[in-house]
Amino acid sequence: MTPPDEDLRGIRALVDAVPEAVLVMEPNGQVRMTNAAADRLFADRPVQNQTDLLSRFEPTTVDTTEYDPRGDALILRQRHRPNRWFTLRTVDLDDNGAGAAPEGPAASGRSMVFVLRDITDSRDLRPVREAFLGLVSHELRTPITTIYAGSSVLARQPGLSPPATRMLAHDVSAEAARLYDIVEDLLVLARIERGVLDPLDEPVRIDRVVESTIRVATQRHGSVRIRRLGVLGDVVAHGDATYVDQACRNLVLAAIRRPRQPEDADLGIEIRSRREDHEVQVVVSDAGPAVDPADLASAFDLPDVADAPHQPIGGLGLFVARQIIEAMGGRTWAANRPGGGLELGFALRSGAGPVRGEMTGAN
Repeated sequence: MTPPDEDLRGIRALVDAVPEAVLVMEPNGQVRMTNAAADRLFADRPVQNQTDLLSRFEPTTVDTTEYDPRGDALILRQRHRPNRWFTLRTVDLDDNGAGAAPEGPAASGRSMVFVLRDITDSRDLRPVREAFLGLVSHELRTPITTIYAGSSVLARQPGLSPPATRMLAHDVSAEAARLYDIVEDLLVLARIERGVLDPLDEPVRIDRVVESTIRVATQRHGSVRIRRLGVLGDVVAHGDATYVDQACRNLVLAAIRRPRQPEDADLGIEIRSRREDHEVQVVVSDAGPAVDPADLASAFDLPDVADAPHQPIGGLGLFVARQIIEAMGGRTWAANRPGGGLELGFALRSGAGPVRGEMTGAN
């Protein structure tokens, strides 16, 4: 039962005195009260209900003993700021018991208090932050090594045959392009960390973005064939063309790096216009092996550096794609295809109206 107003006044005095972010939820999961710390934490987009709150965080495998000897708190990472970590504890206002967060807005049917404590600067999380840096280093190491080795051979061996020279030059060029993509992804992460990722909300010609992505991908990976599928003609969505192009390219590159059966099988990139849902979808499909459901669910998560080399799908590129698509009000997904293979997709709000030339995909 929702506490009466006089009880809430007493709770308000306690909530305002707490330095951690506090949100008081009604039995139906709607936010009833927040304190100043919670208002600052969610200043860009206030929390509406319990489901909304929990959707903004990801569970982690961090040992909770140091922060929560009783074992009734969760260690979470913000989805849009992967280097910010919190403990989450809930309190039932009816009996003052504590427990882990319920899974739905009306899971308990009771008034609940959610308390979030920022532990980002905790000494014990240094290994976790170092693992994140290790992931970035892992992403950078291959292109840098290839560029250095290939350019060194080209500079020191002027007598190389033309075919060998062309092969080395192609490898250096391809890895330089990959390095460029990684740097672009890291710049997005830096903007996310500073809370300044502010994509435009304007009409974007999705068909032109897709054509640009196909052209860039086939130029870099000459052995890859990509088939354009789905809706033909002008397709317009709301977003920021630069970020839409980056997300589309990241999905295609993730599919290219997956094993395909057979190896020369085509990739597909499809535009779907779902008028009933008022959205436009871009779906990249391959002919690779099926992926375990647990791996599908985490395909767009930030991987742990220890697992990155062994992941069947995922990586920094897909994580960045999810961040920028969600920042534009869209969604992402990964699913096994009924006929075999995998699909990676994102959806944005559909739009209509004229689109200026500068709002097309990057060339």
